[in-house]
Amino acid sequence: MAEILCDKELKQILNKIIIDGVEENIKPNSYVLRCGKQGEFINTNKEFEFSSKKKGIIVQPGHSVGLSSFEKIDFRRDTVQKIFPECDLHAILSPATDLSREGIVAPTTQVDAGFCGSLNWTLTNTSNLDRRFLFKENIYRLTIFKLYKSESPENLYNGSYQLQEGYSRSRRKGAPVGMRDDEWIDPNKNDSPAKIIDNLINSGYPWNILGQKLKIIDDQFKSVTEEYSNISDQINKLNSEIKDISATYKELANSIPKIVRENLRDEATVLQNRWLIGSGTLIVALIGIILTILSNKSATIFFKANGTWIGFILIIISIIVLYLSTKRRDKK
Repeated sequence: MAEILCDKELKQILNKIIIDGVEENIKPNSYVLRCGKQGEFINTNKEFEFSSKKKGIIVQPGHSVGLSSFEKIDFRRDTVQKIFPECDLHAILSPATDLSREGIVAPTTQVDAGFCGSLNWTLTNTSNLDRRFLFKENIYRLTIFKLYKSESPENLYNGSYQLQEGYSRSRRKGAPVGMRDDEWIDPNKNDSPAKIIDNLINSGYPWNILGQKLKIIDDQFKSVTEEYSNISDQINKLNSEIKDISATYKELANSIPKIVRENLRDEATVLQNRWLIGSGTLIVALIGIILTILSNKSATIFFKANGTWIGFILIIISIIVLYLSTKRRDKK
C-alpha cells in the first residue's frame, strides 16, 4: 500500500529528487515548494522574471498569475529506485493554507510517476486587495507517496511538460480549424444584455461590482433615453401644430381676396339698387308733380311765377338727401 514520505525520508531525497531544496522547508509529511523565477500575468498574457531589482509581483483583485517552482522534481524511475528500490513516487500539490486565508484560490493537482522538471501552478486573487508575492516565497505543499512494485504504473509520465524548466504556458491543443459558431455551446449566446449583466453580478467578486456599475449605467441610460424620447415627441407634436397653423393661415390668406371681392360686389349691387330705387322714385315724383301742375291752371300760374326759386330749393333738398343717405351707409 502507498505510503506518504515522512520528514526522515524527505531528507533522504533532498537535492536528489527534490533538486535545489532546503531542509527548513521539510514538514512532518510534506515539503513546501518556493516561488520560482519565472511566471505570467494571465489576464494580460505578460510573462515576467524576477531579478536583482524586481523581487516581487503584485496580483490585483480578480486577476490570476501563473507561477513556477524554484525547486525541480525528478520522479524518473532510475533516479527514484537509487533511493527506494523497486518503487516509484507520486505526489499531490496543494496550496499553503496562508493563501486561502488571504482570498487566494489555487488548484490542487498531482505529479505523476516519471515526471521530471519544474512545477507550475496558477493563483487567483478573489479578495478586494492587491496581493504581493516574493521570489522564493513558500507557496505550495508537496505531499509525496511511495508506490511499491504492485502499485507502480506500467507507463510512466512522458507528457508535453516533461523536462520543462521554469514557467511553461498551456500546451493544450486548441479547437480544430474550421468549426462554425453554431457548433459551440455558448450559455450566453442568446441572452439579452440585461441577462448578461445579471450573470456578471452573480459571478462573485470582482465581477459582481463591475456588473452592478454596468446596471446603474444601463438604468441611467434608459432614463436619459426616455427623456430624450419625450422631448422628441413634444418637438414632433409642436412641428405638427405649427404646420396646421401655417396651413390655416395660408388658407385664410387665400380666402381673403375672395371675401373682399364678394363684399365689394355685394356693396356695389346694393348701392346700384339704391340709386335705381332713389332715381326711379324721384322721377315718378317729378312726373306726378308735373302732371298735377299741368292739370291745374292756378298751380301752373304759380309755378311759372315762382319756378326759379322752387327749382333751386328742390335741387338743394336732393343734394341734402343724397348726402345723408351716403353718410348713413358709411357708418354702417
